[in-house]
Amino acid sequence: MNESDDNPPFPADRRRGGHGLALAMGGEKQARHQHDQEVFHRLLALHAEIRRELHRTESGIRSLTTSENPEVVGLLHDHVPSMHRRLQENFGLRFWDPAFAELFAQHDKVQMEVTLLPNGVLVEERSDDPNVVRLIQAHGQIVSLFSARGFAQAQEASPLPEDYRRVLV
Repeated sequence: MNESDDNPPFPADRRRGGHGLALAMGGEKQARHQHDQEVFHRLLALHAEIRRELHRTESGIRSLTTSENPEVVGLLHDHVPSMHRRLQENFGLRFWDPAFAELFAQHDKVQMEVTLLPNGVLVEERSDDPNVVRLIQAHGQIVSLFSARGFAQAQEASPLPEDYRRVLV
């Protein structure tokens, strides 16, 4: 997809909400949000060049995301630390998506370590709260689906685990 394409892959009502929130945030956050969105879209476009291994742990997940394409590695090195920072700051995204909304609502119960590797990133995400562990594991699976399916997956809402207790109503 060309970034100037008039027909982006997301429903218009979802795009408007995201951009409206970014605009309301002001300069620096708006610029960050737009940059993050561009990087995410490029990763989705290049999803076939991404390899991802996901391992569940007792307290969360461990994921290894790699590529032989230097552009993809650079995008991963940008995207993953940026998402970590957004989670720490509770600077949410995909507000229309239940799993992402819940993850940001529970951000203070998530610990994440990001290690940049020459060919990708290693992420360890965990929580002491068993309910949040279920959410972290679901989020890990969702990211794996983004890597496998690209834009097709990104257009879909991400389900919450059946045994997850929602904090948002």
